[in-house]
Amino acid sequence: MPRTWKNNRRDIADLKRRLRKGDVVYTVRKISPHVAPYDDSRLYAAHEFTWSSPVTGNLMTGHLSIEGLLAQEGEIHEQPPRGMRNIADPSPQVGAPLGRDYSAELDDAELRGLRKRIRDASHPNTRRR
Repeated sequence: MPRTWKNNRRDIADLKRRLRKGDVVYTVRKISPHVAPYDDSRLYAAHEFTWSSPVTGNLMTGHLSIEGLLAQEGEIHEQPPRGMRNIADPSPQVGAPLGRDYSAELDDAELRGLRKRIRDASHPNTRRR
């Protein structure tokens, strides 16, 4: 059965004993429907401990230590949670496929309109401060 660690002293000490450089752990992220309305409400993220802090000697994943990761996420899982998608994987397709007969060619009027928008847009060097 996959192990789960929570943000308490006993679990932090156990996780520090078990983890080695190169180990991967997983955390669950709750996604707001206001930010991603068509995405899953819960996704998991993978964290690989790749280096040790020269000051404390603790294993680090990016800029977070084990304690920091537990404080930020709340729980750490040994295996990816079942039934959840990795946050780094592409989202499921919401709309239907476009089909083979779809043509994305722009006609002259659309091209003229795009050129006009580029011409009329403000240039970063000529903007008022």
